[in-house]
Amino acid sequence: MTAASRKTSKRHQPYDSSKRSKARSKIPTAGPSTQLTSDESSIPSSSSSPADETPTTIKTTLPPSTRRTKPLHTMRELAEKRIRKSYPYFTPRNDWEVLYLSNAPYSGSEAGLYKRLDMLLALEIEDSGSYEAVVGSATKDLDELLDFTGFKPSPGDPEVFVQPLPGSEYSIRLFSGNAESKDYCLDFVLTSTGEPVNSPFKFDLFTLPDPDAPVGSAPAMRRRPLECAFGIPEHKIDPGEEKFLLRDGQHCLLRRPGHRDVRFKVPIRRRPKPPPPPVDADILDFPEYID
Repeated sequence: MTAASRKTSKRHQPYDSSKRSKARSKIPTAGPSTQLTSDESSIPSSSSSPADETPTTIKTTLPPSTRRTKPLHTMRELAEKRIRKSYPYFTPRNDWEVLYLSNAPYSGSEAGLYKRLDMLLALEIEDSGSYEAVVGSATKDLDELLDFTGFKPSPGDPEVFVQPLPGSEYSIRLFSGNAESKDYCLDFVLTSTGEPVNSPFKFDLFTLPDPDAPVGSAPAMRRRPLECAFGIPEHKIDPGEEKFLLRDGQHCLLRRPGHRDVRFKVPIRRRPKPPPPPVDADILDFPEYID
């Protein structure tokens, strides 16, 4: 594994957004009781919902200056989780092995794995000059704090919102991802425990055009689990790990057979507005909004 290939293993998200599926699907026609009207664009909050008692629910919104931010994570957390799952028999001997195995699949024997790692580490040392330089670089990469998308929240994390689904023992949970790309994730949890579950019932999830956009809003799109965009079939997603990628401010529709449609809007994180870039032009100042 070369120094260049090590850099490719550093990701600000567990999933590379450039590989996400672009498939689109129109929303099937709703019945008389489920017409898609703009006045149903969000679900009213319930003041006494069971989900309010789960540890992942945020009950109040703090001002931007005092609101807690979600915790950042390291590549080490993801790497060690993958190693425990893929190589339960193996204990890494140094951080270079942790970083390498987080991004390089291996399907041979245990003895073959040790032999392969020793050979590749020797090549890295030859390229970098010393064992200390190779392992030190890996440690730095593994311990860098990153803003991931798709990392399931822990109890008490901020920017996590839960709402129970009418006529169901499950709730929708929204949790924030990478702030720079305005990522949010959706999963389903048991209302009684907050435990995440994979697709617990038949449904279709859509993102809808923004009813407040003057022109050019994105068309309706059917969403699939984020894992599917990276080649993982739905039936092979680890229990409780399924998630759907959304964006700040998106309008969404959940359609379940035998139930009324559910609509909601993804929260928008307030961020300081950057100053407009200078332009070499005369600026005409028309009103932005008119009544």
